[in-house]
Amino acid sequence: MDIDSFIAEIKSRADLREVVHHEALPPREPVYSETALPLMPGIKEALASAGIKGLFTHQAEGIDLVRQGRNVVVMTPTASGKSLIYNVPVAEAVLKDPEARAMYIFPLKGLEQDQLGAFRELASRLPLETEGAPEKGKRRAYKPGISEIYDGDTSAYRRKRMREDPPRVVLTNPDMIHLAINPFHGKWERFLSNLRFVVVDEIHAYRGVFGSHVANVLRRLRRVAKLYGSDPVFIASSATIANPEELAEALVGKDFDAITESGAPSGKRHFLFLNPASGGSPYTVATRLFASSVRAGFKTIAFTKARKVTELMHSRILDGCPDIGPVVSSYRAGFLPGERREIERRLFSGELSGVVSTSALELGVDIGGLDVCILVGYPGTVSSTWQRSGRVGRSGRDSLIVMVALADALDQHFMRNPPDFFRRASEAAVLDPFNRPIVKSHLLSAAAERYLRADDPVYDISRLEPVLEELEAEGKLRRGRLGVWFSRKRRPQMDTSIRESGEAYSIVKEGGGLLGESSSSRVLYDLHPGAIYLHKGVQYRVTRLDMRDRVAVCRPAGDIAYYTRPMTEEESEILSEDDSLPLRNTTVNFGTLRITERVLGYRKKHIFTEAPMGEFALDLPPSVFTTRGVWMKVGTAILDEVRAMGYGTAGALHAAEHAMIAALPLYALCDRADLGGVSYTFNPELQGPAIFVYDGHEGGVGLARRGFECLRAWLSSALDLMEDCPCEVACPSCTQDPRCGNNNEPLDKRGAAMIIRDWLGR
Repeated sequence: MDIDSFIAEIKSRADLREVVHHEALPPREPVYSETALPLMPGIKEALASAGIKGLFTHQAEGIDLVRQGRNVVVMTPTASGKSLIYNVPVAEAVLKDPEARAMYIFPLKGLEQDQLGAFRELASRLPLETEGAPEKGKRRAYKPGISEIYDGDTSAYRRKRMREDPPRVVLTNPDMIHLAINPFHGKWERFLSNLRFVVVDEIHAYRGVFGSHVANVLRRLRRVAKLYGSDPVFIASSATIANPEELAEALVGKDFDAITESGAPSGKRHFLFLNPASGGSPYTVATRLFASSVRAGFKTIAFTKARKVTELMHSRILDGCPDIGPVVSSYRAGFLPGERREIERRLFSGELSGVVSTSALELGVDIGGLDVCILVGYPGTVSSTWQRSGRVGRSGRDSLIVMVALADALDQHFMRNPPDFFRRASEAAVLDPFNRPIVKSHLLSAAAERYLRADDPVYDISRLEPVLEELEAEGKLRRGRLGVWFSRKRRPQMDTSIRESGEAYSIVKEGGGLLGESSSSRVLYDLHPGAIYLHKGVQYRVTRLDMRDRVAVCRPAGDIAYYTRPMTEEESEILSEDDSLPLRNTTVNFGTLRITERVLGYRKKHIFTEAPMGEFALDLPPSVFTTRGVWMKVGTAILDEVRAMGYGTAGALHAAEHAMIAALPLYALCDRADLGGVSYTFNPELQGPAIFVYDGHEGGVGLARRGFECLRAWLSSALDLMEDCPCEVACPSCTQDPRCGNNNEPLDKRGAAMIIRDWLGR
């Protein structure tokens, strides 16, 4: 069956209805160009022998800029050959100078493995000393090859040898730079003193908390490189986002040139919007569609929005489709590293015909030629939608992307307005390198690596002096003579996790056996006693949460038909007001907030019907954190009008808060789970009704700031979500939030729309 026939089948089947839109994106022909100076003959021959007869326009432009010593960020589609833009200049450098070194940084270990193979393939065709694979059953003694991976899976022996006799290219990740390279820079002197290039791949992954940490890790890397006399060129690559140049500059702290026009070809892409909201469960429809695609002979990937959904779909396929069970797998964060590598290998080799994944496979691991991508729910951003759909149709083949809508505000907005999706620009990726708790921990690490002084080559010490004084008051830094700062601790890096604010929790089975890990920020919500946890299609019930030893203990729950949702409450306290914008009849403020969140208990809900199955109280400690947010008072005049219409004011305020949270991912690359909010019929600090929306992370990471910067567009989108929805009062397609700790009670979008219209002067 070909793609066109499969599309016709989807449209004809009653159990897969209904297709509300079909967009056919035409194929694109390649556009080639030459570099200003010819490629070295050896490299040109190596590329030709690999089947690359010419360079696409974006590749030639990027190589030219890198040769000029410019920092470059490349934002072109998935599989457009971005890696050549850094592999060619690096290969040229090591051919000319055997001492030249480069560092490739990836957010995931799977990407390291992928790019290691790509660079070794190129290097094997060049007159360079390279290492072949060891004989089967034999361990290869270390010799400095052309490229090597340095990460947590690298043996202590090989790490030591790599430091002493470094390969031309070291492939690593931000965690290793933070913990194993920056702190021990003296052992890396030969490598750092010859560091010519730093490649930062998939920079759109570096946003929010993680991105804010990595921005400081890279500044520390620049500091230690300068200590040994090098100032490398940075080459970054990104998926489609609104602000690649701005993000790269915030991440690295240097100026960048952006390349955003691709010369790469692409096959014809079909995009179907399928909305089962009026009929059955979207998960059931997506599972049927996935099974049909695999049976039709298409290599298929389904992306879900949650680990639980990934495991539920995989479980249903194993139970209901035994004929394809052996060639289908689930894939998500929380799997152990060895499990993930094995699934990637089986996908690439063709042993697997289908995979159900969370966003963990969104980034560019080469998993072979895929034909069909099923998006189980709108991924949350336009950028992620294109990134995930770019996993299929490589090598110019026709492909199919099907978005199966959930009963979610943004899903239903695009189902009602498909053209809006295709004309909408990608969102901005935001981070905050000056997030106070984050920069504080990294300044301490930087001072331990090399004392800080007023003329620091990377950090603006005058701007950061209040943070340094705070560290001094805490006894962590010592101020020496002439304004020089020293760390009082030898290895403060070990106290900072760059992936999360806090250490990870282990998830273990009763009687022993590690199931996975969870971030500390989610543990009270997802792994409280009584919570249902899914792993590889098996349901487990959490029996104990040990917060001292950071362990969640589970036992198999058997075949149960419910899932759990926490019940929460939030309180806000204004610490500082840093900016404000006037709207009609209100002022929107931006500043620092202290948030107190409590998990009061949990609800059981039926997996298929969402019917409530009881509420259960918990006694857990509160979570208190400082963050950045926006807030506004709501005038008594408009609330009087809301009451006069017979609408509830508490429901109107609550619905306006939910609509604002739902709409912000249209402007910032985030999920609404990254945001928090609270509405008050009476706020004691503001002495009246008020709405707060804030970053759900300690210190804030730029999300609320982004909303504040595009305030009127943000509020207009929140209003559109409510006014476009055909429901009368509230529903999951506009203002109901599945994560609402108050069970979405009360909500009244009619009053909420009146409030926002009043602010916008409509």
